[in-house]
Amino acid sequence: MSFTDNFSALISNYSDYIQIISACIFSAILFGIFIVYIAMYPEKRVALLKGMFFFIFIVGTIVFCICNYWGIKLGTYKGWVNNGDNPVLSVLYIVLRSVIDVGTMFYGRANTEVFYSLPVAKNQIIVFLFWLMYVTIFYTAASALLIRFGKDLLRSIRIVASRWFNFDVDIVYGINQDSIMFGRNIAKNDKHILIYIDNMTGEDYEASIRELGGIIYSDSEALKASSSFLQEINMKPHNKKLRLYAMSYDYDKNIQYAIRMLESLEKADILPEQTELMLLGTDELKGMMFQADGEQYGYGNVISFDEYEMSARILIYEYPLCRFINFDENGRATENMEVLIVGMGQMGHEVLRKLIANGQFEGSKFHATIYDPRYEQRTGFIKSQYPTMFTKYNIDFEPQEGRGNQIFQFISDNAHKLKYIVICLNDREKSRDIAIRMVDRLKTLGHPMNIYTCDPKSVRCYSYDTRECRTHWIYESDILCSGELDKYAMELNHSYMERYRGGSGHVSVSEDWKNCNYFGRMSSRASVDYLIPYAHIISKVITNPDKLTHTQREILSRNEHLRWCAFHYTFGFDSMKISEFVQRVKDQQKEINEHGESSISPTKDMQKRLHVCLAEWDKLDEISNAENAITNGSRDYKNYDRDNVDMIMELIKPKEEK
Repeated sequence: MSFTDNFSALISNYSDYIQIISACIFSAILFGIFIVYIAMYPEKRVALLKGMFFFIFIVGTIVFCICNYWGIKLGTYKGWVNNGDNPVLSVLYIVLRSVIDVGTMFYGRANTEVFYSLPVAKNQIIVFLFWLMYVTIFYTAASALLIRFGKDLLRSIRIVASRWFNFDVDIVYGINQDSIMFGRNIAKNDKHILIYIDNMTGEDYEASIRELGGIIYSDSEALKASSSFLQEINMKPHNKKLRLYAMSYDYDKNIQYAIRMLESLEKADILPEQTELMLLGTDELKGMMFQADGEQYGYGNVISFDEYEMSARILIYEYPLCRFINFDENGRATENMEVLIVGMGQMGHEVLRKLIANGQFEGSKFHATIYDPRYEQRTGFIKSQYPTMFTKYNIDFEPQEGRGNQIFQFISDNAHKLKYIVICLNDREKSRDIAIRMVDRLKTLGHPMNIYTCDPKSVRCYSYDTRECRTHWIYESDILCSGELDKYAMELNHSYMERYRGGSGHVSVSEDWKNCNYFGRMSSRASVDYLIPYAHIISKVITNPDKLTHTQREILSRNEHLRWCAFHYTFGFDSMKISEFVQRVKDQQKEINEHGESSISPTKDMQKRLHVCLAEWDKLDEISNAENAITNGSRDYKNYDRDNVDMIMELIKPKEEK
């Protein structure tokens, strides 16, 4: 046999193997595509199954009716006599057999005998079409199993991909409408894996999560935040970051899950700087229990908030009070800040705190009038928790409803000086009705202004100019993401620490932030909230921000001191007496002389929430002199505010100038 013949025989033998291998490969690919498609697009499952059942009904019925007809004709069915005497019985028999044959195909059994007894079974194309129908019916019946398997396959693919590329992990605990909305925000990051964890999911939520590229865990290990779950998502020391967003509507479950996750992270030796926590359903100070601080293990970064607080924060971000009063060429306010608030429930509490903290300007007095028929029953907690807020600022209460005659008479009498109106009711339709009526009334009075409404989910602006009407959903806001919220706060804190160290420059921004306690972080974030007023004042009235005059710098420093005091008052702080401050300085100096260092902070007592610098600007000189008389130092507490202004001026410069 020649070489050519040998080669041809070899090729012929290998052809069989090639066909088998090709069939295996393409079958696996087709199977994989099918199940992943169903898993990724569950919202299309119903339409797909409807189409497949329609195909089965039409084609299956036609095929088996023909098969069974010819089965009778050809005598395939033993015991059935087809002599044409009773065609009605023949038709009924064909119908019954066809229904059974189509039904049994759902269980993987086909009446192939009657089909292969027909002459048409000799045609390969017809045989192929018959088996295509068989596969379609079988896959329809097995769709539930395939969908489940497809989810697991899709999850495995994404987990493996995250290991290869070492993607960060974003975990959302709690599947609901708000967490899905928030997921659209964090899904913008391509270099991460998005995981939703809950023990109950709905079809609509599942489809939405697939669209976001997320995966769902509902097994017990994920729900317990166990060490094995961390192993499955490949969390190891030093390799990537884990961000936990605890967003269940059951706020107690959020806290419990954050605790369980923290315990597992500590067991796995995950570094605090690899982790972040955003905790829904509790106030800011509760975040202290989760924040890594010194020897205390915790999350590297914590944002603790409730929906009311975040809605109030978005209000002052989107509509800062500085826009509604005028300033002279030195940055001093020329008008008072007159505020009207409707509603004093939890939403009204948070709005009042944010407006006070961000509405203090040199030359301006803050005055709030609050309308609520039940304010006495609703202000017990806030007055006991933050008493100095009500003694330091001018706040009046009126026991009337937001649609009554009294409030509209108040608007008529004070329209010329009102600067800001906020409606803080949980009833969105009622808020809208009041806002629209106020917009119309103010327009008629010749003092048109926008009206804002706040509820736990959104901030809305109503205006006579429809182009200014806006809705801001809190779960679509970038400020919920810690990276956006803390970017400038970290820089401010770093600048402060550099000043404290004397400008050594050996510690990074992230390292300073890591060593900053939770209240210090809150203070830095509050400073960032006030960047908008600074930028507004500088852009509107100061012609040369690169070279502030002495007067301009001094007024901005007074502004900074007013802001700093308001922040502390809205967290329940009060002024420390000079005599107590002097004693604390002496105690500190005694410890330093005996041990070389001291744990006493003379200016503040965190346990009693006292701070000596919560005083009028001019009184800061007395405080500085009292300390210097004991320490022989040269402390000037006014310079803290002046230096903060310098740091803020640097931060708000355009990027091309930095």
